[in-house]
Amino acid sequence: MCAQLKVIGLPDLQEFQGLYKQDWPKYCQEYYCLDNFIEFLKKQPYMKNLRIYTLDMQQAREAGLFVIVDRYQLFVGSLNNANGLVGRALDLLDWSMGLKCSSIPFRHVDALEGIVESKKLSLVFRDSTDLFYLKAEEALKLKVNPPAGFILRSLNVADAPLINEEWPNHHMGSLFFIERQIRMCVSAGLYREDPQELVAWCIRLQGGYLGALQVKNSYQRRGFGSVVTREISYRLAFQGHDVMALVGHSNKPSAGMFNKLGFQVIDQCLWLRTEPTKGDFTWPEGE
Repeated sequence: MCAQLKVIGLPDLQEFQGLYKQDWPKYCQEYYCLDNFIEFLKKQPYMKNLRIYTLDMQQAREAGLFVIVDRYQLFVGSLNNANGLVGRALDLLDWSMGLKCSSIPFRHVDALEGIVESKKLSLVFRDSTDLFYLKAEEALKLKVNPPAGFILRSLNVADAPLINEEWPNHHMGSLFFIERQIRMCVSAGLYREDPQELVAWCIRLQGGYLGALQVKNSYQRRGFGSVVTREISYRLAFQGHDVMALVGHSNKPSAGMFNKLGFQVIDQCLWLRTEPTKGDFTWPEGE
């Protein structure tokens, strides 16, 4: 009998998360990805367009295998790929609308690329990133005071349109994503005191890593990116979390900043987006 996808919920995610504590920080990506979605479901038990699966077999549970489809984004984790577990799960997904495979750990890349090849999926992009990592006890040392004339505080949903507009990766449907992350996750914004103008920001994205890190053009080259990175790292560490960030191989300035703050590269991750297979599909705004 062939294994099938099985829908799982909050208790399963909590059980699986415990498995990823072993050999720390080898599985920190899976651990913190689950950490975010666990918190999402605690705050909002029903989330439209969120589907979470494992395979209906004991081996999959023992490996903590999960596949999360969050709107158009896909996250996958497993302690191992014995008997092709990851590929078997990915093969059973519906790829017809296209999926953005997000922060896929290097150990699962072969399984993902095997699915792309077997299903003859066309790609929108394929990008590799370095996983930068900092222990919580080190991140607690990053507490920073804002520059004179500025204040640091959490972002507000009202900031989302500006952040979305400035985000190089913005697209139809991304405003909803930014709004949700601000509501659900740790964030940090640097504002001018008078007027209250947002000039730099960073948000914890649903995969558990820092993202949407940006400084307004007119405020660049003043170290503000480092200020918000230090602040959000401290906030996460204060909650007991280690800190992760993903940086493209060609992004030398960001890599240099994270190195300077004490982060170390511990893995590589793949980002890959597939084209819809049944005609164009654009994710609707507001969902």
